[in-house]
Amino acid sequence: MIQQNPKEFSQGFWGSEHPETAALRVQKDYVDTMVSLKRENMDRIYVYLNGLIEKAKEELGMARSGGQSADGRRMALKQHVDEIAAYLKAQALVVELPRMHNPQDGGGSSGHYVLEDVPPFFGRVRCVLDQWYDSHLLALYDEVLMLVKPKGAKPAGAPSAAS
Repeated sequence: MIQQNPKEFSQGFWGSEHPETAALRVQKDYVDTMVSLKRENMDRIYVYLNGLIEKAKEELGMARSGGQSADGRRMALKQHVDEIAAYLKAQALVVELPRMHNPQDGGGSSGHYVLEDVPPFFGRVRCVLDQWYDSHLLALYDEVLMLVKPKGAKPAGAPSAAS
């Protein structure tokens, strides 16, 4: 036999939330939204540039192998390197580009980057990119702290003035 619950609660009670709990939930939702909005652009740039570096490394390997397609691979490598430099410049980051072959030297590689200078360029880009990403994460962390703990708020466990 199933006994009916003698205490009936109204529908308004079921959906109610304590005001302090509601305030914490709203604050958490706000902070989560702000963090995701700020991180989204950073993450996209970081992932995109790392993908470009990987593509450029493949082109570098193909360009070093020589053969008939080496000139086309050098051109693709130059395009990747130029795009990486443009993205970094858009983020106010300056990285020294690899040296270019001198057109006066002749040969088919004039107008392309010196292949031996490209791997150190990738290393510099990775270093600068990681520093940029870390500094943005630290700035984001500081912003989150300001959102969670406004100025004048006492840290948890701090003695009150009445104590």
